[in-house]
Amino acid sequence: MSSKLISRSVRATSSLDICLRCQFRPFLPALCRNATKSSVPRRPGIQTRNYAMNMRLDATRLRADVDARSRLGFYTLYKQQAVLVMEPHTALSIYADFAAHKNDTDYGSQVQRIVQKYNVQLDDVTSLAMVTFMIPDISDPAKRAKLPPSPHKKMAGLLLQGCAQAEDPLAIVHILTAAHLANFGDAAAHEILTLFPRLELGKYRNTLDTLRPDPKKTALGPEVLTLRGLFLEQEGRKDKAKEMYLEAIKTAPLKFQRGSRHPLQLPLMAPWNALGYMLKNDKDPKLQAEAKTYFEKGALEGDDPVSYYELAAFEPRPSEKWLRYTSRAAGAGHRQASIDLAAFYQELAKPGSIALKDGNIRKALSWLLGWRRGSTAELAREWLQVASNFGHKPSMLQLADYHASIHDHEGAMEHLRRMLKPPSTANQREEWPELVQVAKRRLAGIR
Repeated sequence: MSSKLISRSVRATSSLDICLRCQFRPFLPALCRNATKSSVPRRPGIQTRNYAMNMRLDATRLRADVDARSRLGFYTLYKQQAVLVMEPHTALSIYADFAAHKNDTDYGSQVQRIVQKYNVQLDDVTSLAMVTFMIPDISDPAKRAKLPPSPHKKMAGLLLQGCAQAEDPLAIVHILTAAHLANFGDAAAHEILTLFPRLELGKYRNTLDTLRPDPKKTALGPEVLTLRGLFLEQEGRKDKAKEMYLEAIKTAPLKFQRGSRHPLQLPLMAPWNALGYMLKNDKDPKLQAEAKTYFEKGALEGDDPVSYYELAAFEPRPSEKWLRYTSRAAGAGHRQASIDLAAFYQELAKPGSIALKDGNIRKALSWLLGWRRGSTAELAREWLQVASNFGHKPSMLQLADYHASIHDHEGAMEHLRRMLKPPSTANQREEWPELVQVAKRRLAGIR
């Protein structure tokens, strides 16, 4: 495949909003023929129906053309990024082969046939399904409405079904992670879950209990055990769940290892955090105290931001340890830790702050307190900015208020406009609808 063709295909993927007139150009002769009055008299109703039918046919062809170019560009891009192992032309052939047999509902057998025919690994086909699911559609709603829906997500779901029926650990873990996360309102996970019949999910849950991933081929062993624990905990079998979590902790890498997870896998809670949360939520005070052990392991040995944040909750607020753990969590990208730090520094900036009565905190913050006047309030605003970058709209409103107080009208407007942006994930509900209304009123000049 020439570099010129690859470049053109990748550009087509990243910019799918091609003018529909241009996209329809190859089909204009057919359209003109359909629209030209025939020398043979026809009933107007029949002529209109024929024209509409040909328009639909041409739209179907155009959809197929757009999708084919999107697949080539996307598969090429993900091959370059080492997400896909197989060559793009092999991926295209597998997709076309599977799509041609999609009416054969024994998807597991179809996938096994493909593995043999194309000499690929089962988890490589799962990877292809995950990449296909990610192919974006035309972003312009008006243009998209003129074409039939893209089959990419549906086809990816059927391909994943086949891989799961063939008992591929990656497919099982990916689908069941989506099932777990969807219970907590994760919009991206819910979108994946809608592709699978409930009966199939029950079968995958049973398969999960029998999986024994080969550690030489995959690092999924700890994730399989963690998922078992999460489902057992959900079923109320906490003793068995604890066994799964402890077994997972023995083999899970404490620190991030490049290549240990598929880049498109949904995030799954680390086993030490899963066990920590289960114990923390127990009514028994002894078990609640035991939770600290596992959060400490994740934080101090694994540098896990979630563990650091939960470990901070066991310390008095404010205290030197609370500040240290929360700062580590926030520095690693934990949203709530960033919000808590902003609130802490805002309180610290007030005259006679109670936090400054703690000698350990004063010592830990000597670099800040001796820097310059107003530096504490400035640091608070920096953490508000971090929180706002995570989409925290209360922080955006506080920043808008600050800019308004220093007569920076444009800065205030910018933060208010950011508050109007919808959630970043499709189908995700707005978390602060009342604050969005506040921003709209202020932008309209109404306080």
